[in-house]
Amino acid sequence: MTTENIFAAIRKWKNLIDSYQNGIDANGAEILNYLNQGTHFSVSGEEIEQWKINLASEELKTIHAYVGIHENRLKFFLIDSRSDKDANFNTILTKEFSREFTEEKMESNDLEVTPPPITAESAINRSFRWNMFGTAWMQAQKTADLFQLISIPFSDYAKMGIEGGQTCTSFFGLTDDLVKKGSDFSYHIEIITVKSLAVNHMSETAENYSTPRPPFTIDTLNDYQLLKQSNSVFV
Repeated sequence: MTTENIFAAIRKWKNLIDSYQNGIDANGAEILNYLNQGTHFSVSGEEIEQWKINLASEELKTIHAYVGIHENRLKFFLIDSRSDKDANFNTILTKEFSREFTEEKMESNDLEVTPPPITAESAINRSFRWNMFGTAWMQAQKTADLFQLISIPFSDYAKMGIEGGQTCTSFFGLTDDLVKKGSDFSYHIEIITVKSLAVNHMSETAENYSTPRPPFTIDTLNDYQLLKQSNSVFV
């Protein structure tokens, strides 16, 4: 996809969520339909290695997973935070929102690793929350900041320990970590990344520190040039 096509896809998502928050309730169902078109996207060891190079001089290393709509399909546009801040859009990776899994992703791997940040039970539960309570989450976004991208710590991918053409899997969940106090709905959307989907192996690799943007916290819109330029926002 060209940069202009990516801009247009991100704008289409922005226009859809804006229309929902401006009173077109039917578009809430359309947003949910897009968010449930697939189950996951994949990232390869080669892509992670390139991010490592791009982020080598950065203290805060993150991957920005933008959401867009292209030809009526939800797409993810991944870019490292350094490239995004520098508007180096040649590094963007376009990811399909897929429902297909390879057999090896379902197989167990009994290698011993360091203790994970979340258990398999927690990862599965958060994914289950998304499937069960996505509609309630959508209703709560009527008066909240509906995300245009999700910021994922680079360490979530670096810790996968994959190389070359090996891949890890990223999927939606709902978590109450870092939730705003006083919020009407106690969960926010996140991206969980695992190396394997086998239940007895998932907890060895699950990473879960992603956060939706907006709202912005210690960062600013200038750190998200793809968002800024796709929507022609100048601050």
